[in-house]
Amino acid sequence: MSFTLNVKGIASKRRLITSFFVIALLCLLRASRSTEPFFWWLGLCLLVTMISSQQKRPFVLSWISTALVGFCLLLFINVLYLSPTYHASNLYRPATLLIAFAAATSRPTWFMQTGFKIFCGSITLIAAWAVLQWLTGWGFLVEKSARALALFTTPNILAMSLNLGLAPVLAYYLLGRGGRGVYGLTLLLFAALLTTQSRGGYLGLLAGISLLVVFVGQAAVMAQRQRYRAVAVGFLAVLGFFKFYAWLGLASWSLDSVFATLRHGDSSYRWEIYQIAWHGLAEHLWLGSGYFNFGYYFEAHKVPPFLDKHLTFVHNDYLQLAFETGLLGLFLFLLLIVSVYGQLFKFRQQVIAEQRLPLILSAVAMTPMLFHALVDYPFYIPISLAIFGAYLAIANQQFIEMDAAHWQLPTISTRALLGFRSGFICNLLLIVLMTLLGVPAIAAVSAGYGLERLQHGDAERGLYWHSIARALQPRDANYYWREGVIWRDLGIAQMRPDLLEKSDVIFTKGGKVNPFEVNNLLEKIALHRQHGIQLKHRASNQDIMAWINYARNQQPHSYGVQMEYVQCLDFIGERAQAIEQAKVLVHRRPQSKSAQRLLESVSHE
Repeated sequence: MSFTLNVKGIASKRRLITSFFVIALLCLLRASRSTEPFFWWLGLCLLVTMISSQQKRPFVLSWISTALVGFCLLLFINVLYLSPTYHASNLYRPATLLIAFAAATSRPTWFMQTGFKIFCGSITLIAAWAVLQWLTGWGFLVEKSARALALFTTPNILAMSLNLGLAPVLAYYLLGRGGRGVYGLTLLLFAALLTTQSRGGYLGLLAGISLLVVFVGQAAVMAQRQRYRAVAVGFLAVLGFFKFYAWLGLASWSLDSVFATLRHGDSSYRWEIYQIAWHGLAEHLWLGSGYFNFGYYFEAHKVPPFLDKHLTFVHNDYLQLAFETGLLGLFLFLLLIVSVYGQLFKFRQQVIAEQRLPLILSAVAMTPMLFHALVDYPFYIPISLAIFGAYLAIANQQFIEMDAAHWQLPTISTRALLGFRSGFICNLLLIVLMTLLGVPAIAAVSAGYGLERLQHGDAERGLYWHSIARALQPRDANYYWREGVIWRDLGIAQMRPDLLEKSDVIFTKGGKVNPFEVNNLLEKIALHRQHGIQLKHRASNQDIMAWINYARNQQPHSYGVQMEYVQCLDFIGERAQAIEQAKVLVHRRPQSKSAQRLLESVSHE
């Protein structure tokens, strides 16, 4: 009877773990689309729950885990202390990589079996969605596009996510495992990859296949030549179908961009972005300019054809890591990669002899992402970070089982500290960790609820919840801007100078919190320009021009900054110069109604 109850308890626990994992995947997928802190945090909480329910496994230091912890620790230090700016998502990125690694380390067998199956099922549904989008031309919850998006924001992110499933499934089949079902899944995932028309995706898949062929050797390839032939024929058939379907005019698809890149090099102006990042790297060589700060630097130094565009990514994660975290950050990341692939080829004979399939599949799965990172930004996407961390943990566990260099940390006594059990202490530390990581999520929810209250006319509660968000995240300039705008609008509507004073104070604080973000400064300038007479300390013309010139230095090509600059010139009496600048703005944006109205307003007699 006790045995039956124990079996039922184990089965129930497994179902619970499976549920946690599925919901965590959904939350991280949602966060990958909109980078909402709440869903990102919720996904991490569920992964942490999987860790806390399996604490008997001793923690082992290895080259991989040491390099990973060092890299993530550097990112945390950069975000909290070194970077002059702050974004909540910057905390979640290293946390996602580390927590996913820890979760897969605590339950390696479950992740290698059940977890991998769940992920393959999820990526299959996404692949079917992408193929259906391309075949029908319907958006299905997203805007229509010639390239499939599924539930992601760009086709390239979709391609990268598909490769995380396609590469290991393809390797599994080419290693002589699986039958028609696996073969059909491979063709479906490949078809979905083609719908993205992503050159980075194609590069990643080619890199994964190349690693497999090089690693297993010619003899193993020849032994499975029928499967290699079947895959080649299947891929050619899928390519032929896509070409025929596009020839019928039912969809847009071609490989022209791939051939153009091979013949003439990059045609998407990536080299211009790389040159800007390379120039900025020289300014902060060792510790970088701050994690996720490339967008601010790009605003001040961007060149055609990006003058009217805002970019936050270099589209080369290695260069962006070097720019934002310095050569130290890049070194630690490369050390992590070398520790994986160095050991993989060091133990090559043993891996093949012992048929370490999880290790081979994990290495093949990570390779496309590492190569895609040469031309895109997969290491800034929540779901890809989590899956990469899980693959990394599986590979690490396989190396440890093969007796690679590792050091087992001493186990904590069951009553090691103040009479508390070690399990209680670990759970308490995990709760504290997730509470700290939950602060940005709570702030985002608070601000969202405050906005909802404002939309229903409840200004008092709207302001209250926005002030809560600002108090929880005092380094986030966006919350200052939102609260300042509310106080300003209330002051104007109720004709209350004291509320305008509050908005001025909040805009000033927001500008100091993030000196590279100009939204607070622009609102402060507009407030003094339009309602300065109601303020106790009205800014002089010299102050206003000093502020707007500072904003122009930070974002010289920003449309909002240029508009405010024209209005400031008009305000201080430089009417001729204001008209000249307004004409330049209209010439650059002939379709802009606001620019045309601005020219009319400054041209008045």
